[in-house]
Amino acid sequence: MFKNSLFAKLFFTYLILIIISLTALSFIAINLFTRTYLEEVNQHLNNTVQLVRALKNNTTEKGQPIDAQIKGLGKTIQTRITIIDKDGKILADSDSDILAMENHNNRPEVIDARQTGAGQSTRFSHTVSIDMLYFAHPLNPADPAGEIIRVALPLHRINIVTHQIYRTVGIIFLILVIMAVLMGFWIIRKIVRPVKLIVRTAESISRGDLSARVKTASKDEVGQLAQTINLMGGELQKRFSEISREKATLNIVLSSVREGVIAVDANQKIIFANTAVGHLFNVEAGQIVDKYLWEAIRDNNLIGYVKACLANPAVALAHKDITSPVNKPLRIYCQPIKATPGSFLVVIYDISESMKYEQLRKDFVANVSHELRTPLTFIKGYAETLREHNLGDKAQTLEFLDIIDKNVRQLTNLVEDLLELSRLESRAGIARIRPIKPAKIIDDVVSYFQPAIEKKQHAVTKNIPADCPEISTDPDMLAKAVGNLLDNAIKYTSENGRIEISVIRQSNEIEITVRDNGIGIPAEDIPRLFERFYRVDKSRSREMGGTGLGLSIVKHIIQTLKGEVTVTSQPNQGSAFVIKLPLIRE
Repeated sequence: MFKNSLFAKLFFTYLILIIISLTALSFIAINLFTRTYLEEVNQHLNNTVQLVRALKNNTTEKGQPIDAQIKGLGKTIQTRITIIDKDGKILADSDSDILAMENHNNRPEVIDARQTGAGQSTRFSHTVSIDMLYFAHPLNPADPAGEIIRVALPLHRINIVTHQIYRTVGIIFLILVIMAVLMGFWIIRKIVRPVKLIVRTAESISRGDLSARVKTASKDEVGQLAQTINLMGGELQKRFSEISREKATLNIVLSSVREGVIAVDANQKIIFANTAVGHLFNVEAGQIVDKYLWEAIRDNNLIGYVKACLANPAVALAHKDITSPVNKPLRIYCQPIKATPGSFLVVIYDISESMKYEQLRKDFVANVSHELRTPLTFIKGYAETLREHNLGDKAQTLEFLDIIDKNVRQLTNLVEDLLELSRLESRAGIARIRPIKPAKIIDDVVSYFQPAIEKKQHAVTKNIPADCPEISTDPDMLAKAVGNLLDNAIKYTSENGRIEISVIRQSNEIEITVRDNGIGIPAEDIPRLFERFYRVDKSRSREMGGTGLGLSIVKHIIQTLKGEVTVTSQPNQGSAFVIKLPLIRE
């Protein structure tokens, strides 16, 4: 991890360059210092030669012994000095007894000095038993074959100096390397730190933290890069916020629709499923995302249809009906997603209600047909009898005409009730809302049905409080509803029966109750009592002129008036129909 970092690359590159540079500089310095020192040594030896040459000439003139002079001079300048005559005999030597020294004409430096005028060699001295550096020059440059002056320095003295040079340069080298490393570490770290901040910020942004920003005050290229990263992060945050809002809105919309919506990719992997899918297939919608369709929903019909749509998009033009795991009839449609080739949007409809309404429509048509067919059959039959047979019996003719008239009235009532029901369902009947007292409506209804009441000798009582408040309603519609209830009470209550109409105020509503002591209604028939064409006793109801739509009309009227109608009943003990209406309409 460390060796692949930018800091490591820059630091080690810098370190290698520094070491190479300082190493080259050290070699140059060592060579320069060594060469300078050796030049100084040569100059010292040359100066010594000139000094010995002057000393020899001066001593010869004065007739003084040269050996003692050379010993004193060599000790003073710490240099070995030797004078060799033309035969190789030692005339003087600063470090040894000349009588014990051998012939020196075979020494390399002496040979070179006689041949070239100057000689130099480095070798072990058997006389003093150490390594020495020798310089030899003729005493008289014009006579190389004559006497030779030889000066020498111990090599260990030269080596000490050169070793000091090496050590000094080495120490300086190490100090410079350490200083360069520390300086380079500080500089590179200062350069790399904002880059690391940029990398961390970019990683945070890549992990979804779009609020991450680079904090740097530099104005160089790194600072410009940091500013660009910050601008990019801000723009991404803005774009993702917009996308998140749009996605949230889309999820809310799709989750609120009743239809199930599933989006699948080309591999049948679910990329979206709304809440309705969970209800329809008894699964958790949030847990099936990123799963394969066949893995999340175990329905071969659905899977087969989606697979067929993926294989042939033309199949998506049709639909398929299936049954959900909770026994609901479903209808499936597939629609290709243009933005993502190969993906499909599967829309699932719960068609329970539509099938229910379709069945109701079929039942309604069948009931209407049946209700129309019966009176029409009577009318047709008796009309044909009157037309084909010349009945001389006037009483029988009148009887036939009464039957025809009764069935015509039955048809008329049926058509009127159907028209009334259609008008209520289309909400075209609300037009005359005004305040009115319930007592006025009840009085009018009772007065209208008074002949029928008297015919069956019913006792009708009205219990209406004197302070009963007015209600805002449609008087005609409410009168129609109360009239239908009173009409049923009259029809299904035996002669000399009791009918009671009462009005009670309950909190913010009015209750109008029509109660009788008639034949009553079985408990199993009460839930379906307000359905169209539903009759408890079909034959008896038809004989009494009922259309089977009266209570359905009552229900629709009361619902239109924002109220509620209920019934309680027991066979052979009577029934009580209760209309509840709000005092104030919203």
